[in-house]
Amino acid sequence: MKLSIVIPMKCPDQAKGRLSEVLSQGERKALALTLFERNLCFFRSRFPEHNLLVVTASEEVRQLAEAEGAEVLQQADAGLNAAVEAAARYNRSRGVESQLVVPGDIETLDQGELATLLDQPRQRGSVVVCPSYDGGTNALLTTPPDAMPFSYGPQSCRAHLLSALQLGLQAKRLYLEKLSFDIDLPSDLFRVAAGSVPKTA
Repeated sequence: MKLSIVIPMKCPDQAKGRLSEVLSQGERKALALTLFERNLCFFRSRFPEHNLLVVTASEEVRQLAEAEGAEVLQQADAGLNAAVEAAARYNRSRGVESQLVVPGDIETLDQGELATLLDQPRQRGSVVVCPSYDGGTNALLTTPPDAMPFSYGPQSCRAHLLSALQLGLQAKRLYLEKLSFDIDLPSDLFRVAAGSVPKTA
């Protein structure tokens, strides 16, 4: 079944605003780009059989993505939900059957965990949601790509599951430990510094 892995990436100059109390603007940009490049390389090297699509308004991000062999969909920086919706429309229009959305700031991507996720049944009208540790959504697998509206934001894992159930889709919550961690808050940086979660895949 044809699948596209989607990485939405906002302009790095605007990234990681919730870390402003502990990192300068330049440090936040560098962190966002480091995580993005590392995770982009992960998917290109570990899952080369799948299409990789980056959605961004940033020319800098576009150049980095294309240098790694990823496809790029450029659009206005209108937020995460708009970016993922644009990817879903684009993927649906070209016959992609399933879409996996993974943010570019996941702390540690693990090949075994991603293989488990991609091995989930992907019958038409199904959704698999992988929660973040704080109730967000760190991976979302939809078949077809536009199977439901996207509801990224606080407690989005619950919102996505409720939406799927209301639409009569087959919905599954899949917890994957390493995939549950991203870097958004000062406490996330402190956790990494303490070594409580692996820093590399």
